Amino acid sequence: MRERLLVLQRLSAFMVTTLMPAVVGLVAMPVIIRGAGAHAWGVQSSVQSAAVLFGVAVGFGWSVTGAAETARLAPVKRPQWFADSLVSRIYLFCLIAPVMVLVMWLINRDYLSLVAVASVAYLVPYVGADWYFVGEARPSRLFRLNALPQTIGLAVSVVAMLATNSIVVTVAVQLASNICAVVLSAAVIVRSSSEPLHFDWSIPRAFGRLKGQRDPFITAGTSALYVASPMLIINLFQPGALALYAMGDKLFKSSLTVFAPVLQVVQGWLPEGGPENLGHRIKQAARLSPLVSIAGAACIFALGPWAARLLSHGEIALGLDISLPFAVVFAAVSVTQVFGLAFLVQLGRTAALAKSTVVGAVIGVPMIIVGAVLFSAHGVAWAVALSEITVLIYQLAVVIAELRRRRATA
Repeated sequence: MRERLLVLQRLSAFMVTTLMPAVVGLVAMPVIIRGAGAHAWGVQSSVQSAAVLFGVAVGFGWSVTGAAETARLAPVKRPQWFADSLVSRIYLFCLIAPVMVLVMWLINRDYLSLVAVASVAYLVPYVGADWYFVGEARPSRLFRLNALPQTIGLAVSVVAMLATNSIVVTVAVQLASNICAVVLSAAVIVRSSSEPLHFDWSIPRAFGRLKGQRDPFITAGTSALYVASPMLIINLFQPGALALYAMGDKLFKSSLTVFAPVLQVVQGWLPEGGPENLGHRIKQAARLSPLVSIAGAACIFALGPWAARLLSHGEIALGLDISLPFAVVFAAVSVTQVFGLAFLVQLGRTAALAKSTVVGAVIGVPMIIVGAVLFSAHGVAWAVALSEITVLIYQLAVVIAELRRRRATA
């Protein structure tokens, strides 16, 4: 009973931490659409989506398995491990940010200022410590040092949009708040270390540490490829449908943010029972988490069109015909997050996690291109749904096979 109460407390804390920025972001959306126009908002959303892909090269695997690895490390070793990752990720950020600005400017030639500021703003969080706090099972730190500064920045950016009617100024405020969150998080981790930390700025050693993150990087890269590619492909081939797809994508990702506390609790809860209870805990989580996914998918399907009209002041008409594939995408992605980032990582099958995302990308990206050219936003949404279902089937098979192997060995 005490253990269940502890899990519920963590879930509640993580929900507050993740939902607060999401709610403020949804409030900001209609203000930005009204002030800047649907297409400019679509460009901003496209850059934000592309940051998922370029951010993989900055986070380089730590954002995928960092929470689970932190949970497995002894508390005294965690701060130095974070410091090493921070140095490597700072170097990567300096390399990747200019590349992202160039790529997004080539796609959106009339929006150089917006693309430049937004690219940096949405890449900065990948240098942060959100995954570290999740691995520590310290939702209070995640809230105070990460979620709160970002939420305040979002709220102030809404005021900036109302005052200036400039989407560039709006995103610049978000950039400042994201930098504050990264600096505050790193400072607290350094101060809380029981031993003096050593920041090794040697470039060869900083990049040498990336070898240990190879499998998570492949996982994150291929996953981000077909997470970010739909918006980029729509931006390239069907710019007129960018706002429509961006709205569906925003509803899906906001729902995924609501689901994030479930994943975060599972990631911290699985290893706490020890290796002897891992299989039992995986089975429990596998029974419960899909129920949350199905409920969320039903909400996206039924309420998506109403939410789109409300958030866009009636400018974007999102019908049930396109809210359905986005609902399927949410159901598949939320379940695969639990199976991949929690189950496969704890089972030591990160290579299988990487393979599953490669399979999804190989199948998904060509279908997304064909869907965009032939069926616009609807075709892209269904292509993403089919690729995510493929990933889910693969991961489910691997988890079942690994549990059976461990049971037979025992």
